[in-house]
This record gives sequence, C-alpha cells and structure tokens, in this order.
Amino acid sequence: MKKIFIVACALCAQLMSMAQPAGGFGGFQMPEVKLETSQSWKDVNYAGDDQAYHTCDIYLPRVEKEAYPVVIHVYGSAWFSNSSKGMADLGTIVKALLDAGYAVVCPNHRSSMDAKWPAQIHDIKAVVRFIRGKAETYKFDTSFIATSGFSSGGHLASITATTSGKKQAKIGTFEIDLEGSVGNYTNESSVVNAACDWSGPIDLTAMDCGESMKMGENSPEDVLLDSKLAKEPEKYMSLSATTYVDKNDPPVIIFHGEKDNVVPCCQGKKFFETLQAAGVKTEATFVPEGGHGMGMYSEENLQKMVTFLNAARQTAVPIGLKQRVIEDGGTGVYKAIMKEESTLPEHTIFVPQDLTQFNSNKLLPVLVWGNGACANSPFEHMNFLNEIASHGYIVLATGNIPMTDEWYKGPMSRSEQQIESIDWILAQNEDPASPYFQKVDTKNICVAGMSCGGLQTLFNCADPRITSLMICNSGLFNQQNAGQAVGGMPMPQKDKLKEIHTPIIYILGGESDIAYGNGMDDFGRIKHVPACAANFPVGHGGTYREPHGGEFTVVALAWLDWQLKQDDEAAKMFVGDNCQLPKRKDWTLQKNDLFKQLK
Repeated sequence: MKKIFIVACALCAQLMSMAQPAGGFGGFQMPEVKLETSQSWKDVNYAGDDQAYHTCDIYLPRVEKEAYPVVIHVYGSAWFSNSSKGMADLGTIVKALLDAGYAVVCPNHRSSMDAKWPAQIHDIKAVVRFIRGKAETYKFDTSFIATSGFSSGGHLASITATTSGKKQAKIGTFEIDLEGSVGNYTNESSVVNAACDWSGPIDLTAMDCGESMKMGENSPEDVLLDSKLAKEPEKYMSLSATTYVDKNDPPVIIFHGEKDNVVPCCQGKKFFETLQAAGVKTEATFVPEGGHGMGMYSEENLQKMVTFLNAARQTAVPIGLKQRVIEDGGTGVYKAIMKEESTLPEHTIFVPQDLTQFNSNKLLPVLVWGNGACANSPFEHMNFLNEIASHGYIVLATGNIPMTDEWYKGPMSRSEQQIESIDWILAQNEDPASPYFQKVDTKNICVAGMSCGGLQTLFNCADPRITSLMICNSGLFNQQNAGQAVGGMPMPQKDKLKEIHTPIIYILGGESDIAYGNGMDDFGRIKHVPACAANFPVGHGGTYREPHGGEFTVVALAWLDWQLKQDDEAAKMFVGDNCQLPKRKDWTLQKNDLFKQLK
C-alpha cells in the first residue's frame, strides 16, 4: 500500500527541532544506548561555530590504544533533521564498529530546512577534515577514515566517497562546489578510504525505479534542492552519488532490503552495478525480507561490514603516507610494496600488496632489518628487502622510506628501532582493526642487519621474541680494531655473543669485506648455538643493490625459508649430503659443531 512519506518526515523534523535548544545541546537523544568505550565526547563542534547542527559525538573503543582508525556514521532523516546524531544506529552499526576497534564519529549536519544542497556534503567533508586536524586530541589514526550511513546518511556517506578528491564538478551547465569551507581545517584533506551504504538513495533522478512510497507533492529531494526533477534535472544529478563514480573511488559496501518501500532496493542495485562497471572494489548484500532498516542489522551483515572495512584498510593509501612499488613488486608469488605506516614512524615496511591471501592458517613470518652505516633509511637495501617480502614475508626496516634511488644523507638510526618494530608488529597482530590482524607469524621473527645494522642486531640479540639471526657484512669489533669503527655505531663487547639464543648465519663478502675479520671472529667464538658463515667474494657492499638483491637474496631467502617456514627444500642449501650452497659459484660455507642439530 502506498503511503505519504513526506508527512512522516515533516513530523519527524518538527519533533527534532522542538527537542533541540539553541546553542550547545547536540540534538535529540533516544533512550540511552550503553556503548562500551574507553573515552567518549558529546557535542563536539567540528565547524568552530556555536551551531548545534555542527556538533558530533565521538566514541573510542573499549580497548585503549594510541590511535584508532575512524568511521564517520551519519543518521538517516530524509535530510530533514539537523540534530539526530544520538539516534545514529548506536546499538547496531556503531556498536559493531567499536567492538571491531574503530573510533566512531556521529555528526549532526544541516537539514534541508537550514540550508539547501550542497550544504550537507560540505558539513560531512568538514567532519573528515576535522578528524585529520584533531587527530592527536582524539586519538584518531587518519591513515584510514571511512564513511557510513543509513538512508539519507547512506546517501551522504556514499557521495562523500564518490566525490573523494573532487572539489568541484560541472554537470551540464550546473556547477557545484563539492568541498565547501566549513570549519577551521580547510587545509586538511577530505579524502576518505571506504564507505558503507545502508539503504541510501543514490540516484535521485530515478527514485521511482521500484516499488516505493509516494512522496507527495514535494519529495525530500525536492525540498533539499528547492526544485523539481522535470525543471532542473542537472541539480538532481548533482545530488546523485552515481554521477561522480570513477575508477579512483574508494571501496564501497552496500546493504539494501528487497522489501524497502521507502528507498527502493533498485537504488542499491544500480549503485552496485555502476561501481562494478567503473572497476571500483565493491560488495553488496540485498536482504530478501529486509525493509527500510528493519531486518537489516543482523550479526552476519554487521560482520560483513567490519570484514569489508578491515580489507579496505589493507589497500588504503593514507593521506600524507608514502608508498612505492619497486621492481614490479619482486619476483615472488606475492607482489610486494614498500610503504609507511602512521603508527610506526621512522620505519619502512615491505609487505605483499594483497594481504587477503594471508590468514591464521597462512601467516607472514617477520624480518626486522637494520641498515648499513646505521642509515635511517633502507635506501641501499630496498631491492633486497622488497624481493624477500614478495616471497611471503613482512619486512620491517629501520628508517624513513626512500622515495628516490639517491644515497641517504641524514642522522643515524637507533638500535632501539629494531625493538620498536617487534613491539609494533605484535600489537598489530592482536588488533582487530589492523590490516595485519591474525596474519603475522609471531613465533617466527628473524632480526638481521648489514654492517652497522648487523651491530644493532647483535646489540638486540638477547630479546626472547627473536627466533633467528642474520648478520650481513658485519661482526663485533674487538679491542685491537675498535678504533676503525665509525662514530655512533653500537659497540657491544665480544661477550655479547654469549647472549645469542637462536641459530645464526653470517653472510659476508669474502676476505675483501672490511667486516670479514670481525664476522669470522664472531663465528669462531660462537659454540653454544648453531652457527654458520657464508662468504661470497664481492666485498663489503654485498649485492643488495643489484636487481632483486642479487646473490645475497638467494642465500638470505633460503635461510629465512628454512628457519621461519621450516622449508625442507630450503634447508638443503645449508645441510645434508647434497648441501647446495658450496656448489653455487664462488660461495663458501662453514658450520660450527652444533649446526648439525638443525633440521
């Protein structure tokens, strides 16, 4: 049966405005929904004015952390309410997001009675910029910001995504400002990394595409645009998220009820088809018995939302964070990428580009790396490290990401950065909101380094979380040659070798390597753990800068595959009657007495 939806919307708007005092109160609140949070703030003004329609509520997950990825969730009201953040699906969508480790921001926005389109999208984009501008205050991890919303909130969430990175548009003769100038953080970006559309109107030129309520003389979009479709179709196109879809849009997940008689399900289906056609990553769930919100918030659907957002985090390109693909991602099965992480400053991560291939049954072992000359950048070793990552490892290198091939000129790194790497990846593996959640083999961590980075590795060798060591072109100085060390290098005494508790390999550049004497002296002293020394006559520089890291990568990968993946084929490089390494041209291999215990 057809109903007059506009009457209900008008009554709703009237009740909202009656419930809202002028000034600071954030809006009409439903009976309290008890959310488990570590912190929350109500009625925070995101625009820097005194308007209640420019306030938001902020919720942080119960588990305390330094920072949280963020989802903005927008209430539905047919754009008639300016004060319904307290009714923004707190017990369903918001609760699921908080439980999954996301900070949630629920904003008010101007209603169609306060201002006409595009004021509403200006408000939501101001919220995005506010999140970036106040990240430190509210513990926001701005490497990932998503939008979500129900009904008209779904529309605003969706159009924020499809206009992400677009400041203006011209539709026929109609020009629209998509960014606005609301708030104090107009220098910040309003780009978002994903969106969740719950029953949103998407193509406002085709609201009669299916079985739906009659909207009366003036539909909500007519009121919002102060127009009629027949009179100004370009305005209605400017209100439609589908108008702006292109291949660069962030991932979008869609939920819509087949029996929705307010916003017909064909709206969600058209959005899904449009995104697919443009090559945008998207998923859709169309609930056979679902209405307009009714029957939509099942545990299964809420988990789909969380899973989608977690996956989107893995491929998100955060604003201000750098990344780079080297040598086409490497020659391994898992094409790798070099990137920064906002929660691990002064480090560079090499990791497979597609983390969806990994799970609790297929984990990523860890390589922690220190650089030659204690450089605070892995510029010299990026080919080598990237190639290792492409074979199914996460590599955490000390120092800032090298965006060019130029030699690093800057301050030295610290030995503690290797420990920071281990602390960080263990925490990421336990964080449901992290792209690395339950994908890391925390029982298999190799710490390694070249030259000064090898000294840093030996400095940290006692850490009980380490399961293997790899010392490249390095070795501890003794009293006789300590004067040759460069200032600022860590200088453990030879007694430090007694703290090693794992198998260890030295990979050296032969007798012309300036670290050869120190490394071979270390090897000769290590009697209490399995140890070997592999030499390839290339000198101190190794082969790291050669394509894919050259010969040193071959040996390093075999060691890692054997020690961290328990690969029997890789073991043949070092042990057995048909030991392979000495058969490789110019390589030599020496092993201590305990080495034969390794299997």
